[in-house]
Amino acid sequence: MSRHRFRASLKHLTQLLGWLYVSAIALWFGLRLIFFDQFWWLALLNTIAFYLFVPVVLLLPLGLWLRLRGLLLGLSLPIALFVGLFGPLFLPSGTVPDSTSQPGFKVMSFNLLWSNEDYAQIAQSIRSADPDIVGFQEVRPPNVGALTAALPDYPYSVFHQSDNSHTVGLVSRLPIAATEPFPNPPFERGLRTVMDLEGTPLSVIVAHLAPNNMPLLPLGEFVEQTKDRYARRAAEVELLKQAVQTRDRPTVILCDCNMTDTSQTHAELRSVLTDSFQQVGWGWGHSLRVGGIPWPLQRVDYVWHTADLQSVSAQVGDRGGSDHYPVVATLRQQTS
Repeated sequence: MSRHRFRASLKHLTQLLGWLYVSAIALWFGLRLIFFDQFWWLALLNTIAFYLFVPVVLLLPLGLWLRLRGLLLGLSLPIALFVGLFGPLFLPSGTVPDSTSQPGFKVMSFNLLWSNEDYAQIAQSIRSADPDIVGFQEVRPPNVGALTAALPDYPYSVFHQSDNSHTVGLVSRLPIAATEPFPNPPFERGLRTVMDLEGTPLSVIVAHLAPNNMPLLPLGEFVEQTKDRYARRAAEVELLKQAVQTRDRPTVILCDCNMTDTSQTHAELRSVLTDSFQQVGWGWGHSLRVGGIPWPLQRVDYVWHTADLQSVSAQVGDRGGSDHYPVVATLRQQTS
């Protein structure tokens, strides 16, 4: 095949695939605007929305090289959508200066991975971030003693066992005044505590929402399990919203939410809470590694807080042997 014919064929193929892609993105976003996560397959697409834009990385340079002006104009749609959805994560963080009389405190949400027993790495990850409160997900009940022993700087702790692999709990430098699990159903893995923040009651919720590991299930169970997981997560988020709306004190939620920031459940929580990383963090904020891929692929771990608290800073920490990277945020009470 001559060079001219190869270029002509490549041009035709790029045009065809490019416009199919632009049309598919337009259809997806239109359905998202109308239905959001109402259908399981649309909820899945919204969950992985970040990766729906990967074809632009190939189509854009091809369009420039082949001088496909029409396609380049069409690609402005997915580019604009990507910037709208994810661009704010790369704007200046607006980190709040610490020049205030209000005390600040640091919190961490950390899914340890149920099989991770490297307490030296876990402790090092926590020490490097130096949080006052650490909320844990996926702690095996037999490992609670070894975990707390590796963290002697945290004299207060509480754990709630839901099953043999997915206990939630926390360790704290602040005194714990009260604690209770969330009702099950719908909340399998949720713990609510009240702490003493220098004389001010502070609610701290540790949550691990319904898992998002449907691709690991047998193919025959995939659709039903996917519907069930999204329904359970929606019910859990509704309960969290109710807890926040009926609160009488500042509240922090340390959560492996198993949802991305393009999911409807994220939008529901954001209607009553602040996503600290989205407010003052910088970058993708991805916190979950999958399989043998050596970098995190999705942002599923969060520090949420109510409007009477203020985000000062937020970042992703060291993973300490887990498949999750912890999220760390410095918060303080709002000045009146």
